[in-house]
Amino acid sequence: MIPIALPSAGFFILLSAGFFAGLLLLGWAVVLAISGRARRTVRKYWKTSTLLCLALIAPFSFYAWFQAMMWQLEREIRREEAAHNVTLQEPMTVSGVSMPAGTRLKVQDKGLLDTYIEASFPQAVSILGVQATSARRYLDAEYDKEYNLIGRRPRTVILRGAGEQSVLGWRCDATQDIEFDVAPDGAMKRLTQCVLAAGNQAADLTIGAGAVLRGSNGTVYTDGSRDPDRWWIDIHDDTAVTLFGLALSKPRVYLDEARKLLRVTDAELACPTQFGGLSYPAGTQVKTARRGAGNGREPYPGILVFSPWNGQAAARSGFDDVPEGMSVMQTLQGDVLDVVTNDAAGVFRFDTFIVDGKEPEMPARARCP
Repeated sequence: MIPIALPSAGFFILLSAGFFAGLLLLGWAVVLAISGRARRTVRKYWKTSTLLCLALIAPFSFYAWFQAMMWQLEREIRREEAAHNVTLQEPMTVSGVSMPAGTRLKVQDKGLLDTYIEASFPQAVSILGVQATSARRYLDAEYDKEYNLIGRRPRTVILRGAGEQSVLGWRCDATQDIEFDVAPDGAMKRLTQCVLAAGNQAADLTIGAGAVLRGSNGTVYTDGSRDPDRWWIDIHDDTAVTLFGLALSKPRVYLDEARKLLRVTDAELACPTQFGGLSYPAGTQVKTARRGAGNGREPYPGILVFSPWNGQAAARSGFDDVPEGMSVMQTLQGDVLDVVTNDAAGVFRFDTFIVDGKEPEMPARARCP
């Protein structure tokens, strides 16, 4: 946090006094201009009038000086902003992108178009395979050994355009942010995020519009191993999707390069479910997990982990109910492998913050099909 010295109370008192002194001087001038009697009174008591005038001019001068300084400062700010906003008068290639005349750029460094951080195009421009009408960039700064700035390079590019567009084989809603990680020369490294339009297929699922796609370099584990997940998708369909024969509400699915399913997290049962001799209530948390470590981990997707919560419990014939805080580990065929604590199963619930006495609303569960 950067400390900022605030003006004293005396400053504001003096500023207010100057404002009211100016009003009195203005009113006095108006009266003198329209009243001969007032002018005669001032001439008669000229010494008193002079002292009173000086007493009003002193605080008003401070107020006038302050307003002049603020006007000058605002003018400098507008001039500085104008120097960072450029409109191209003719077609031009900037940072490898062919931009038409009329393109509006906001640049990081004055006079250097290659340091633009925002761009608005009068017509669609092809950037990273997207027909973009606007672009935002985040730049990294490069310094020499003496910490002198020697250049700026793009790190992230965020594009918007019209309608639905195909990006690396995904149908993305171009009216919302399509985000890329890029190399210093502007070449694409990875599609980082986009909001999917309707019509995408992956892992034997038809993914509805509104799902959020994110690119990945693979989930890294504490033992140094890495999953081959290339994509993960937060599915937000209003109706539950079916995976492993279960109706799941709003799961996060992880896919490999070929878009085959690797694992599932952050899902919950959309319907009361019978699975492998257990009865689970709707809302039970579900994920997949691979037991073992490193090269000894089970193959994908591993096993299913069911975790009752919100005071609910899973019923199992001939055994005690499985309460909140415990998780059931089962094979994909339903065989029960173990019942363990949530911590042991890698299931965590995070604290909820209450603001102004209002608990946050829980996200709506997808409809049971």
